[in-house]
Order: sequence, then structure tokens, then C-alpha cells
Amino acid sequence: MTTRPSRTRGFTLIELLVVIAIIGVLIALLLPAVQSAREAARRAQCTNNLKQIGLALHNYESATGSLPMGDFRNATTGYGQAMSPGNPCGSNIWVSWMTFILPYMEQGAQTSAYNFEVAATWFKNETATLSRVSSYVCPSDDEHEDISANWFTTYQTSYAGVGGTTETTWNRWGTLNPERCFAIESDGPFGRNFAYGFSAIRDGLSNTILVGETSRFRNEPGGSHFNFGASAGSWNGPPWGATFWPGDVRITGIAYTVPRINAPALTGGQPAPYSTPTSCLRNSHPVATRPANWANTPAPFGCTEMGQFGFRSNHPGGANFLFGDGSVRFLKETINMATYRALSTRKLGEVVSADQL
Repeated sequence: MTTRPSRTRGFTLIELLVVIAIIGVLIALLLPAVQSAREAARRAQCTNNLKQIGLALHNYESATGSLPMGDFRNATTGYGQAMSPGNPCGSNIWVSWMTFILPYMEQGAQTSAYNFEVAATWFKNETATLSRVSSYVCPSDDEHEDISANWFTTYQTSYAGVGGTTETTWNRWGTLNPERCFAIESDGPFGRNFAYGFSAIRDGLSNTILVGETSRFRNEPGGSHFNFGASAGSWNGPPWGATFWPGDVRITGIAYTVPRINAPALTGGQPAPYSTPTSCLRNSHPVATRPANWANTPAPFGCTEMGQFGFRSNHPGGANFLFGDGSVRFLKETINMATYRALSTRKLGEVVSADQL
């Protein structure tokens, strides 16, 4: 007696399409969760970076009696004399606070390679300024392309010291503070040619932000090299010599709380009324009859929209900030501007409660 072999039943085309569709739906549901988890991990690493920076700043202040200068541009005596003998205020040194705290960031070799007698932009500092410091870059930040050999070398950063509300990077006095090369005193914890100790932060360390995120703008060209930590100051661009963002100017090392968090870049090449006296920009720099006036330019063309002078991140909804007590908090981009600015000043006596953050 012979037996007929059983016939194996396979999947029909419709069944396969149904299974594929179900798998596609599951992937679509899972992908946002995966992306959210990745962003949470990047934000946690960014928070850890700021905590390390905070620890380094505390150690520096304990060892020297003050925080480093946010932007050490020039001085009447001391560093930089070899650059311009007899006229030290005539040459820019461009050293940022990030360079000063390198020994406390476990970057002793990089510190030893740095020559403080010449500018940060000089070739003699290439060895130091080419060395990447991982704790200075947020994982959510876009990595910029290698810089052209025609320009000075520098390492990338995603952070800047808080300069408060008084613009000190571009503007300076004509006659005041000659011993500091006419620099304007900051109302924040970091400034140009000024260094402040924790004792000068009378509003309280837990109510004062020291450092915030200044990542590259979203969708910014890779050749834009304006987020670097080795040098502090103001630069035309981006990139150097480019014309597609005319009238733009960038600052490094320090940022201010006059612009709102995550504001876009404001450029002088935009049409009127951005070029009028009521605009924040005048010949690529902030309007400032007095340095504090830029905080009061009328909306909608005021300096609240000058994002390249403010804090920004690639995290959705806000940015991370390091407070003076070493804590790191995420400030929403919708934070009340008066509260936000109050957090950035050293000794104006503002009262800020926790429910305002």
C-alpha cells in the first residue's frame, strides 16, 4: 500500500504583505522611542560635561582666588608683551577661560604646549589648539569640518561662559579702565579682561549660571568654524570670507542672556528694518550707545533675536546650564526673559524662585 506524500502549505502573498505591514507599523512606533532614548543619553552626557567643567572651575577658583577671565584679550602688563612691545593693548591675545582651566580638566600636556606669550591664533599654539577636549563638546552638537590651513587652528566646543546682559565682547570704553585696556566690566560671572571670584557673586551661587550651551545652529554648514574654545572674541563670518551670510558676526568664549535661548542668527545683510537704528545690528555688531542699551532695543528687531550672541543647543525645547553651586539644569527656551537675565548677573540682587525656572 502506498501513501501519498503530504503537501506542505506555504504563506500566501497576502499573508506576507500583512506581516510586513505589521512589522512596518511596529518599527514606526518603536523608532521615536529609540530616538528619544538616544537624545536622553546625549543630554545626560552633556549634563556630565558641564558638571566636569563646574568641578574644574571650582578647583581653579580655589587655587587662584577667582574664576578665569572669560575673554583675556589684552593687558597693560604680563601676558602678551612679546607680541606688541610698548603697546600691549594694541594686540589681541584671544585666550578663553577654557584654556585656563585645562589643567583641571586633566589636560596637563595640552596646557604645557600652550604659549601664553603669543595669541591663541598664532601657529606656535597649533599643537595645543588642535587637541580635542571631549568634555567640551556636547554629543548632540554637529561636528564642524576640519579648518582650512589658511586660518588658525582651534578645538571645537559646545559651551560658553555667561557674560550676563552687558555686552563686553565687541564694545569697549574709550577712556575708562585703562589698566584693563578699556574693557567694559561685565555684570555676569565672566567678562573681557576681568576675573571675578565667587565672593563677587552676591546673588548666590545656586541662583547664578556660570556656563551654558552654545552649540552650532541647526542645519549650519559644516564649514562654519565659530564654536571653538581655545580663543575668545568676535569674528566675521561664517565662514571667514563667506558672503552667503553677509553682515554676520560671531562671538566665542562668552555668550549673553539678552538673546532668548535658541534664537536664530540675526544678520546685517537682511533687508530693512534690520538695518535701521531700531535694529540690534549696526555694521555687524550690537547697537550700544551704552553697553547695556542693547538689551532694550525694540521688538521685533531687538537683540532678543541675535542668536549668535546667545545660548543655544540641539536639544529640543531649551539648553543645559551650569549653576555656580555645581548643579546643571535644563532651562526651557520659553523661560521668562526677566528671570533668565536675572540668573545671569552676579550682584544685582534679583530674587529668583525655583518655580520660575
